[in-house]
Amino acid sequence: MTVTAAGDEMALIHKIFRRAFPMTAELVRNAPEGDTARAETIAAHIDFQLTGLHHHHTGEDVHVWPRLLERAAPEAELVERMEAQHAAVALRTAVVRELLDAWRRTGTGGEALAAALDEFTAALVEHLDEEEARVVPLIRAHITVPEWELLGQETFGKFTNQEKLIATGELEASVTPEEAAAFLGALPAPVRLMWRFVGRRRYRAYMAGVEGRGL
Repeated sequence: MTVTAAGDEMALIHKIFRRAFPMTAELVRNAPEGDTARAETIAAHIDFQLTGLHHHHTGEDVHVWPRLLERAAPEAELVERMEAQHAAVALRTAVVRELLDAWRRTGTGGEALAAALDEFTAALVEHLDEEEARVVPLIRAHITVPEWELLGQETFGKFTNQEKLIATGELEASVTPEEAAAFLGALPAPVRLMWRFVGRRRYRAYMAGVEGRGL
């Protein structure tokens, strides 16, 4: 997607998280008790989503909040609240990870993990809602497009090649066809071809495993 203003893709990225975490909670609830192989497959996907969220929030902590505190001083209270919400989400992430580690080893305790994922998601969605409504306009007003693009490049660059493929698939699955077409259309031609002929198929096979289709 061509960036015409800083913050343009924020809501699209958030759609990934809004879709992914409720879906994983249901996968945990539906996993057979004691099935450690199934638990490991789902747990690895939850790990990926939590890591992606961590990269996203770290990028904001480094590139967004300091600049807004400097350049949008009247909104300092809002920025500080965003930082506090990041900390609250991080605490709930720690709870999820602790329960996740136990579940993937034993295949038991899935309901407690799913409940923790529900609580985590509620805190995250509250943050995303306020960020989209109140912070994105500040980003557009006070952060330049090159600064915003650097955040995106650094965040995406933290993924391995396999994780980049999954992240692209997750975005395509989470947004509208028009939004996906705009995003993919802005990628370099070789990358678009690789995604069209190889990447999309691999992502679908990966998700079939995560969702347990065909088992």
